[in-house]
Amino acid sequence: MIGYKKRIHLMNPMLPGLQGDKMSASDPNSKIDLLDTSKAVATKVGKAFCPENEVEGNGVLSFVKFVLFPASDQRLGSPEFVIQRPEKFGGNTVYNDYETLEQDFVAGNVHPGDLKSSVAAALNQLLEPIRQHFETPEMQQLILEAYPPPVAAPKVVKQKKKHNKRPEDGNVDGAASEQTVEEKLAETHL
Repeated sequence: MIGYKKRIHLMNPMLPGLQGDKMSASDPNSKIDLLDTSKAVATKVGKAFCPENEVEGNGVLSFVKFVLFPASDQRLGSPEFVIQRPEKFGGNTVYNDYETLEQDFVAGNVHPGDLKSSVAAALNQLLEPIRQHFETPEMQQLILEAYPPPVAAPKVVKQKKKHNKRPEDGNVDGAASEQTVEEKLAETHL
């Protein structure tokens, strides 16, 4: 051994994005970044495409199946996902396999709001140690160098065009000449 800590590697298929399409690096709301704040994770998951009783294209369920169940299996020794909800709505439900969760979701026993809030909580629990690791000044500098903030493009000020106006007296920029209406009329009746 060379002295490195053991790492967990999760290999999974391409997940649908949180917006219902494929996950895209160019759409920050379609994915969860490892260093997203807990508030950002909750917001992104809360706005995610998760229609009631539908599995197809449901990025929230995909996160449970391909990220949260395998990660909990590695951490706890067995897969586990908890739907957290108040007692008046059935209380917490512990799932030890994805198939049972999917069946309950399709049957309407798991509401999309409960699924989303539970996924956000589980993702934040999973990401918190990573966030803490990257809080050091050295890691902050590394992030800044690896992902520099975007440079704002200079604003281009467009000149307003004067539509439907004919340049007068050879004046090609469309500016009005200093000649009065009477002078112009006098020129035409010579």
